[in-house]
Amino acid sequence: MELIKNLFGEKGYIDGITIIDTKGEILFTVKFNSKLNSNNVGYEIIGKNFYEIYENLSGNKSSMYRAMELEMPIYVKNQKLKPKNHKEILISSLSIPIKSGGRIVGAIDLSSEEMSDSKKFEKDTEISLDELKKINLKNLSLNKNGAKYTLNNIITNNFEMKQLKEFIKTISDSYLPVMIYGETGTGKELFAQAIHNESKRKDRPFIAQNCAAIPENLLESIFFGTSKGAFTGAVDSPGLLETADGGTIFLDEINSMPMNLQSKLLRALQENKIRRIGAKDVIDINVKIIAALNKDPMKAIEDKELRMDLYYRLSVLNITIPPLRERKDDISVLVNYFVAKYNELLEKNVRYISSDICQTFQTYDWPGNVREIEHIVAFGMSVIRPDEEKLEFSDLERKWIEITGKKKQKTELPVKDLKTMVEEYEKSMIEKVLEISAHNITKASLILKIPRQTLQRKIKQYEL
Repeated sequence: MELIKNLFGEKGYIDGITIIDTKGEILFTVKFNSKLNSNNVGYEIIGKNFYEIYENLSGNKSSMYRAMELEMPIYVKNQKLKPKNHKEILISSLSIPIKSGGRIVGAIDLSSEEMSDSKKFEKDTEISLDELKKINLKNLSLNKNGAKYTLNNIITNNFEMKQLKEFIKTISDSYLPVMIYGETGTGKELFAQAIHNESKRKDRPFIAQNCAAIPENLLESIFFGTSKGAFTGAVDSPGLLETADGGTIFLDEINSMPMNLQSKLLRALQENKIRRIGAKDVIDINVKIIAALNKDPMKAIEDKELRMDLYYRLSVLNITIPPLRERKDDISVLVNYFVAKYNELLEKNVRYISSDICQTFQTYDWPGNVREIEHIVAFGMSVIRPDEEKLEFSDLERKWIEITGKKKQKTELPVKDLKTMVEEYEKSMIEKVLEISAHNITKASLILKIPRQTLQRKIKQYEL
């Protein structure tokens, strides 16, 4: 909310929210101010192209397009917007790219209409990347501890996962860095936050940064900060390491960090000192580093994505989170957890879960891990009626098929009784053994390990 106030004023009014995909198709929109749309409702434009709704926008003029292109938030103040059949208006707009599976899939835009007395602005004013970074860092510093998850949020029945929780209790207060390895969706940041909140640093800042989410040319200034005059437009601005002083910084996908920056990070960790870009003075820091990879560290080193010396510096304490396919005993407890979570979030009243949900989930390897199972349960909880008390597989089957490509296997009841099926099997086995033994009764009885007289009786019974 603090960031919204910084961008949209003290009252933090937002007049509209819009989500588009990479082609510009409107997936969702809600307008609290009818001036921002050519319709008073807004839902009628879902499925249409964003650039067709607003006459004066093309790809390169849209903040959402630029956010997707640059893969970072873009804030534009006093952008001219011309909805069809409406007068031109001025808006402030914050566009944020949406990532899924490591790629950009769309953008979300928060917009606010400028007041009519804003005529002093004659053209669009785009806030510089440095200013936007400064606003974000200010927001982080106001939230002393950005870590909301604790050990209690690591939901598990699995023995290995329970051991990891005990390990976190043991190492949380150590000043040594921690390296977490786990596939996408296993909950690496959840573990990082739990480590922070279990430590004596829990009242100090926790800052998380995905190293793959920032353009390479901005990474250094974001990590180390800038000094006024270091380059054109540079201002005195602290970096993430300085902002996290006394607390914890979580560096996700650290193997995406450029090698030269990995070298500077290593030096900072060894000396516990940093120097802002363009500054002469060094700054002492006291930061606990938690790094994470979704790729085997040795493979990342082999592929020249991770410096070996940085790996050994960061991996004094290691945590490997097992994927969900290796701990399927967690599936039922996770389903129950997410049902309870979305009962509260969506105001539903599900009290029972159909047994065939967990049974069907056991047949899948879950490449997206915990995140994937939550996605499917969330869908089912979204479509179920508020008065329904039982979540059935049919409620989430559409999303299950969409994600897994599998249809639920139907369990067919046997059409014959057990006695008949046993007799048919026994007959077929005797036939095969008689064929192998060339109908030698003595030899066949020895193979089947039954008395010769019993075999003769069964041959007569089955008319063999």
